[in-house]
Amino acid sequence: MIYRSPFEKKQRRIVRLRTIGIVLVGFVIFTILDFPLAYLFFTGPDRSIEHHDWYRMLRVVGFMGTWAVIGTVFIVHDRNRIRGLSVFLSALVSGAVAELLKLVFARERPVDGNNLQEGFYHFRAPFSGFVNGSNLGLPSSHAAVAFGGCFMLAAMIPNTRRVLILLAIGCGVTRMLTGAHFSTDVYLGAIVGWCVSIWISRLIPRSEPKFMLSC
Repeated sequence: MIYRSPFEKKQRRIVRLRTIGIVLVGFVIFTILDFPLAYLFFTGPDRSIEHHDWYRMLRVVGFMGTWAVIGTVFIVHDRNRIRGLSVFLSALVSGAVAELLKLVFARERPVDGNNLQEGFYHFRAPFSGFVNGSNLGLPSSHAAVAFGGCFMLAAMIPNTRRVLILLAIGCGVTRMLTGAHFSTDVYLGAIVGWCVSIWISRLIPRSEPKFMLSC
């Protein structure tokens, strides 16, 4: 167990409270932007955008198979199973947590059929997703997978951090372009991926190289 002085403990509490405050402010901002962005991004019944190569490239960042391959590459390249498994598990657990939260929050996706739903958010009863989990969107599990994998990989290769985060954001945008998610769905998915990557990084044995993740 790491010893920390009272001053260090106080500083850590301040940092955590500040982080929580920033996260909450971000959620409020994206809530305000949800519907303007939904109307701006949603392409309507014309789904030809899904056939563009750039769309497919960004979309697969939120696909678990992508992170299975990346984790395998790490294992084969440097025989470091911890690093490879960390990348894979960060994406996998992030996606699983997001799927579970969808069932709890039970907020529907912005689009029903080929049209944006009228009115404000459409919530079902809390936990009703465990009975019927169709068309639920908060948070985006694809965004959670993308950010979970990208944050962990960025921790291993810090110089790639900006590129990886941009790829994860791009994955989230593709989900908004098809009307599958609001911006808050993507934002909460990113928070889930970030928290899970921090949690998994703390489970790594001390003998392994330290990761550049903090909270």
